[in-house]
Amino acid sequence: MKDLLLTLDIGTGSTRAGLVTNTGEILGFAQREYEQIMPQAGWSEQPPSLWWQSVCQCTQELYARYAEYWPRIAAVGACGQMHGTVLLDADGELVVDRAMLWNDKRAQPQVARFSHQQPPQPWLELLNNPPTAAWPAFKLAWLREHHPSQWERIATVLMPKDYVNFRLCGVRATDYSEASCYYLMDSATLQWSPEALRQFGLRADQLPAIHLSSEVIGHITPAAARVTGLPPGVPVVAGTADMAATLLGSGVYQAGIASDSTGTSTLLTVVSEHPLLSASVNNLHLANSAWGGFTLLDAGGDAMRWARSALSAGQLSHQQMLDMAAEVPPGAEGLLFLPYLTGERLAEHTNSRAQFFGLQRKHRQPHLYRAVLEGVALASLRNLQQLRRHAQEPEAMIASGGGARSPLWLQIKASVYNLPLLQTRNQENGTTGCAIVAGVGVGLFSSFAQGVSRTVSIEREFTPDPRQHEHYLRCFELFEQLYRQAQPLYEQLDVISSFSFSPDEGTPQ
Repeated sequence: MKDLLLTLDIGTGSTRAGLVTNTGEILGFAQREYEQIMPQAGWSEQPPSLWWQSVCQCTQELYARYAEYWPRIAAVGACGQMHGTVLLDADGELVVDRAMLWNDKRAQPQVARFSHQQPPQPWLELLNNPPTAAWPAFKLAWLREHHPSQWERIATVLMPKDYVNFRLCGVRATDYSEASCYYLMDSATLQWSPEALRQFGLRADQLPAIHLSSEVIGHITPAAARVTGLPPGVPVVAGTADMAATLLGSGVYQAGIASDSTGTSTLLTVVSEHPLLSASVNNLHLANSAWGGFTLLDAGGDAMRWARSALSAGQLSHQQMLDMAAEVPPGAEGLLFLPYLTGERLAEHTNSRAQFFGLQRKHRQPHLYRAVLEGVALASLRNLQQLRRHAQEPEAMIASGGGARSPLWLQIKASVYNLPLLQTRNQENGTTGCAIVAGVGVGLFSSFAQGVSRTVSIEREFTPDPRQHEHYLRCFELFEQLYRQAQPLYEQLDVISSFSFSPDEGTPQ
């Protein structure tokens, strides 16, 4: 009986594999963590070989623990971090074992040049997104300018989960969610745009075929079976972007439903039948046939990951940090945090920096942790206000991602947004979404709607606290002033941070 689904989530902070039933129960789970590589300010990279190695380790661990379930695997479904630009040559080898990630800003000069030379509205209507350094089209423009020898070897440009699928089944393919964020897909035809290809000097054969997320694109090869432990011949579906998987796995897939998804980043999304055409809103084709208009805070959950590393040298668990933050009253006794640790995707100044404001001698670690949680919520409120200008006002938001596991953070956000936040029973939303996609692909679910109804349910609602909301509005007013007044200083800071000393210059003799 083939009634189980093997899911893979190629994230920014870890790769995760799950063994999931057709009712959404996770029988087994394995994870391998890793870090982003940041060679200089605004750059963020990871080696694709690390993702594949992590996949192999996770699936081998699951096989060692749950070998008796292996014959029941009906399909493999993957999701992954978006925009990580993987370059393959004609032989299927990596042109370079380094991928520019979604939060990499090095292509900002190419974006600025494009925006200066091109009228914005026709491109917005054609490609459903404003130009940003996140999109692979601009990353490739940077590569052609700075590494022409690598550029000449490119046969295919894939996203992280598509590279893993290539290693699993040998097929170079992607899905609509990933394709919609290349800055190369026509949002009307859902195919690669000839105009965009000409603009960026690309050939159509350098881009993968586009599929619906649930479409079977291939089967586990004998070579992949040997290194992963997966049964050869198991179907592999196209899969979807991690954001689309998380939305689907939290029940956010129909027009009018809204989401707060906090993993490494914080994504606020409203589902609609068509893209929301605005220079301040991104658009993603979902795993099903719908669109998600979204805003992005680059450092959402990553802000807490940074705080754990910087403030406790990794000695505290995330739960210990949350427990300490809960001891501090709302507003962290006059301490604010602007969480722009890796800049911003859509802003007048994309090189924003993070800062604490209001530090006093009385402040201790718990105050800083509370301020980080609240700072992410306040920055997200800025983004929510942008969505409210262009989309239907949501009545509530469904929370997903790692940030949805914290009642404290959900209560803070509910009071900051002045909206109820709903928590799903199964909080491994990305894994659930991958399972739904794979299950639809091989007929375990008759539709995405049936997959959601069988696997997703709401367990708890967090309602806004009126007194806290009023206090957070005052905090937000100051947050906004700090944000605006700091903008002109970032270029100066870039100049200062680019100056370097030799290792022994700062050492007293």
